[in-house]
Amino acid sequence: MRMMKSFITYGFYPFLLLATGVVCWLSIENRLDLPYAFTVIAATRFALLQGVEFIFPMQKRWGIRWKEFWRDVKFGAANLVSMRLVSFLIGFITIDMAAGNPGLLEGAPLWLDIIGTALLFEFLQYWFHRFSHEGGGWLGRKLWQVHVAHHLPDRVYLIMHGVGHPINFLVVLWMVPLTTWITGASQEAVMVWFSFRGLHGLLSHYNVDIRAGWLNYLFVGTELHRYHHSADVGEAKNYGSFLILWDQLFGTFVYKPGKAPDRLGVDDPGAYPESYQVLKVLSLPFQSSSTPVQEVAIEPAPPGGAAG
Repeated sequence: MRMMKSFITYGFYPFLLLATGVVCWLSIENRLDLPYAFTVIAATRFALLQGVEFIFPMQKRWGIRWKEFWRDVKFGAANLVSMRLVSFLIGFITIDMAAGNPGLLEGAPLWLDIIGTALLFEFLQYWFHRFSHEGGGWLGRKLWQVHVAHHLPDRVYLIMHGVGHPINFLVVLWMVPLTTWITGASQEAVMVWFSFRGLHGLLSHYNVDIRAGWLNYLFVGTELHRYHHSADVGEAKNYGSFLILWDQLFGTFVYKPGKAPDRLGVDDPGAYPESYQVLKVLSLPFQSSSTPVQEVAIEPAPPGGAAG
């Protein structure tokens, strides 16, 4: 059991990266139907990750209870059933439509196609995400009122990834076809990019002790995104969803090796409805602009960020 725990901590993440890459390569080399190959990859990795989290939770205090389960089900009625279906459909359709799509990277080597598409999406997502935390004025306040639904939970675990406001998901999801339209990404590039992005979307909300080491300077994994959910606004940065490059360049990179946040959630829970009050949380963006939710939003990071 000790050897297995050690593998989960230090070897599971590299294994997942390698396995995802190999399966994508085999799918492309064998000319499989890529939208359906993407579906199989997504379903298989979710089942594997859920099983590992159940057996090897990092902290029981961050695990799912029946209270959280029913909250997540309620958010599912408003979000998972609709927005996550849209997420799947966008991934499926984007891969399917990528064949013959002209754009800036049309005809580029596959590796450049993948990297260019990922970097552009991450750039768009980074600034939307950061402004949702740090933005001022009426728009910044409204974006935080939308986005805070994802930060109210004081526990982070695999299926909590889907807790959030449908408006937030909708904006981010439509950045996907926008990105591929600009780059003209090939079907193969979209399939690889979406497979790795989906993996990190799940891993970023993972209640398992994953130590990624130097890979934390490339990708947004469990350790980095856990800090994004810290209740300490000084360390709740790391706005990337897959790549950490833009956080490093714009001073919002936070990494404290071997140390987890003391508390998750928001700085002042009393300023908001409880995360279990789903209808009240979802109605926040439609309240008066004087609603003081932005008071505890993330402040702009100092130049250079923090490496801890």
